[in-house]
Amino acid sequence: MTAPFAILTRTNLLVVATAVFLVGANSACRRDSGKSANANGGATLPGESAADRSTREAKTLVAQGKELYKNDEDERAAQTFQEAIRLSPDLAEAHLRLGMAYAALDKKTEAEESYKKAVDLFKKRVQSDPKDAEAFFYLGQAHSFLHQDEEASRALRQATRLKPDDEEAFYQLGMSETRLAHYPEAVSAFKKALELDPDDYRATDALEEAQEGAKRVKEGKKHAEDMLKKQQENANANGNTNSNSSAKPSPKPKRPSPGE
Repeated sequence: MTAPFAILTRTNLLVVATAVFLVGANSACRRDSGKSANANGGATLPGESAADRSTREAKTLVAQGKELYKNDEDERAAQTFQEAIRLSPDLAEAHLRLGMAYAALDKKTEAEESYKKAVDLFKKRVQSDPKDAEAFFYLGQAHSFLHQDEEASRALRQATRLKPDDEEAFYQLGMSETRLAHYPEAVSAFKKALELDPDDYRATDALEEAQEGAKRVKEGKKHAEDMLKKQQENANANGNTNSNSSAKPSPKPKRPSPGE
């Protein structure tokens, strides 16, 4: 009887162990699925509306897309931004980032459309909140991507006024002013950027280029002034010559007649 009892005991133990393993495996699966749900937005937070949840999930997707874009996974980044826009069509940054991903994929038409949509949405944001420095910064970026540098400079300048410690805003403002050949303004912006971050090599290089540009403009103005001065001097000289040549000659002295 001892041997069968021992076999039965081992069999029961095996059954119990198998059951415990299956329960544990099922629990692990549920935990993993819970993690996936949380990563994708998870349950609605207390007091959160469906619209707010969609916006929150869209912002999470934008953050994920930015990492993909940073790692040169542009196709996946574009898909992620598209999903963010599906969840929250008025999320301005998602449109801006999608435009950047399209540009990296050389989809110029799609990129331009996304940038224009971003401009419209960021304009609405700054109109509703004129103190939104981030919105002004991104508005400036969207204008820059559309080669609208005058508008970009205005938006970026406002961003630096609202947030004077934003080094990136000053750097981008300097780049926009450089493209407009507003070199003194660009120099000022790059110098401020370097005050905030002395290690920004981009601003260091850009400052040197802006200073060279300012020097060229100064030399060009001086050359133009010198040329104008010479032209005026030549005009005056020619005027005097013409004046003298047009004057009536003095009458010759009357020749005395014989007998006088």
